[in-house]
Amino acid sequence: MTTLIAWAAVDQRRVSSIYIASDSRISWGSSHLWDQGCKTFAAAETPHIFGYWGDVLFPSIALPTVLDQLAASAISPTSSGFSAIGGAIQSLWTDYPKPEKRDFGIVMATRRGRGMEAVFELGIMTFEASTETWDIREADMPESSSQLHLAGSGSTEVRKAWHLWEDSSQGGTSRAIYSAFAEALAEGKDPRSGGGPQLVALQQTGPGRRFGTVYQGKRYLAGAQIQESAARATAVNWFNELFERVDGGDGRRLVNAQRHAPRRSKRA
Repeated sequence: MTTLIAWAAVDQRRVSSIYIASDSRISWGSSHLWDQGCKTFAAAETPHIFGYWGDVLFPSIALPTVLDQLAASAISPTSSGFSAIGGAIQSLWTDYPKPEKRDFGIVMATRRGRGMEAVFELGIMTFEASTETWDIREADMPESSSQLHLAGSGSTEVRKAWHLWEDSSQGGTSRAIYSAFAEALAEGKDPRSGGGPQLVALQQTGPGRRFGTVYQGKRYLAGAQIQESAARATAVNWFNELFERVDGGDGRRLVNAQRHAPRRSKRA
């Protein structure tokens, strides 16, 4: 399955970025696991990011196709909403083998405008196999940093960790949301979620962005574990479990990066 979380970071009462984070485990029943599966996607040329949960096969094949179509302008999203992208996904689904159709969901974020004029949107698209029905809705944007969507087999554990972080001195921040996700993943209570965290974002300018993560002393990019030398050569930003910007090579917090404190209760 998957543990997936999407959230908005708010600065001066305006959404300044949207993030999607996921684990990297793909499982076949209870006996076969693979901890390097890519479940999040960032468009290299357009302001779009995606993630999925539930059944793995269709979204993992369909979303790269959607990214290619966006890059080639074969999909021209309307000024608001996700009907064009949703239509492209459903078109790919039309001749998908019926015995292989299973429940899944996709989160997708986009941005209209840029800089201080940027308007962010997040869509949630689901397919229910038992009724063969689709649903797509948009999440309301918050006035303070907050979760937008939490899904997957590990969502209960992330929610528990998030409540602890919200009750800490770090509560109400974007870093608390990611730290709660990383903490729940590290505890390993959901056997269907595992591997390293993967992270994509949509900021006020530019296309979708892929970030590297340093987690339990290892380096991950798009779910895949990579070596220190490879991490040093990348041109992406790296974050640790506390959502601090770090050096992808040695894992240390960057000199000019903000320090983030571990979780402590407000009553402590």
